[in-house]
Amino acid sequence: MSRQMNVLLVEDNTLDAIMIQRALSKVAPTATITHATDGLDALEVLRSDKLRHPYFVLLDINMPRMNGHEFLRTVRHADRESDCMVFMFTTSDSPRDIARAYGERVNGYIIKPHNREGMNKILGALQAFWNVCETPILKDCATAVDGTG
Repeated sequence: MSRQMNVLLVEDNTLDAIMIQRALSKVAPTATITHATDGLDALEVLRSDKLRHPYFVLLDINMPRMNGHEFLRTVRHADRESDCMVFMFTTSDSPRDIARAYGERVNGYIIKPHNREGMNKILGALQAFWNVCETPILKDCATAVDGTG
């Protein structure tokens, strides 16, 4: 069964954001994409009603104001029962970044591909995952981040 994919894309690089959005529109034409330019913007989105549930987060690491690691730590420490699906989507292949992300309970760590074909392949795999994976319905990130849950 196919269901609409809702994505919070946290990416400060405009060209990368456009490339990701274009690839998503090809592999998941009905996807809803909400774009934030850094972790602070992403937290604002989570605290608003801008995201359709369920959703997942594609999170870059190197961003101004609040980087991906800081965002992930904030979300995960707001409420350990948070059901946000967060995938690091970054150019960093550093073992230290990978270990740190998994230490903060990231759902997956994906290194950005360098071409359109690779981007389509990765985002197609995420679309397939989205279609077959059941999502939790207990709490959402907005509740967890606000601390009201």
